[in-house]
Parts: sequence; C-alpha cells; structure tokens
Amino acid sequence: MRKCIRCDVEMLEDYDVKVEGGAYGLKITKLGIFKDNLGKVHASVCSECGYLEFYLEDTAKIKK
Repeated sequence: MRKCIRCDVEMLEDYDVKVEGGAYGLKITKLGIFKDNLGKVHASVCSECGYLEFYLEDTAKIKK
C-alpha cells in the first residue's frame, strides 16, 4: 500500500503504463550494448491530487 507523498492519501495501484499510440508500454533497461529488460512498469495514482508514481513489477533483476 503506497501513500501519496503530497497529500498522504492511499494511492490506487496496479495501473499499466502505455505510450500513447503504442501498444507496448514503457521498458526500463540498463545502459550498455546488451540492454536487459528489467521488467514491466506499473503506476500508482493518487485519486486526490493526481500524483503518479512508477514502479517495477519484479525487482529480482535489479538486485543481481
């Protein structure tokens, strides 16, 4: 459960992130020649002020 850093309201979670006009969403990768996809990006949104927060579905790849 995430709380909004602006107004301390519980944020709504598990929203998908998509690029307008594209079907693939955002991709987070490491810098370098062989860019490993670090996972699916999700978003939380505050229903009070509209603040957005992005997070990875699984953090196992960034812990290596």
